[in-house]
Amino acid sequence: MLKGQTVEIKKYMLDQWLKDYHWMIEQLRIGKLQDEAVKTIEYDGAKVAMYGIEATLPKASGGNSDPVSYEASRRTKFYVKRVLRYEWKVREIQERASKVIGEREVFVLHHLLDGHSMRKIAEKMNVSEATVRRIRERILDDMLGKLL
Repeated sequence: MLKGQTVEIKKYMLDQWLKDYHWMIEQLRIGKLQDEAVKTIEYDGAKVAMYGIEATLPKASGGNSDPVSYEASRRTKFYVKRVLRYEWKVREIQERASKVIGEREVFVLHHLLDGHSMRKIAEKMNVSEATVRRIRERILDDMLGKLL
């Protein structure tokens, strides 16, 4: 997942990633826009002029006493971890997709990646949902084989 880490990918994990693929891509697309907006704003804490007795009081040193800055920092750390995790999962799916070779399997895979339901795929193929589920199982088996 991250540098130096290895993860054994199980069938149920890959199945969930296929279901979430469309959503993760959308989150990454939205996230990239948010990331660009954050870079342009870059909150550095408010500089407020103080007058009167407040100006003579000692100021806090060290630490991050500004709650807005702290919250922005916390969200950024969470966001970076989430984006890295999504990117890794999407990359795994994309690398393994080339292992799927059958026409029906490729058709189902592309529709799954586009976020279509099993029922909708079955209607487009004019087959039963059970047939689409069997094809999905073959897709998962193909994707779990050794990478090229």
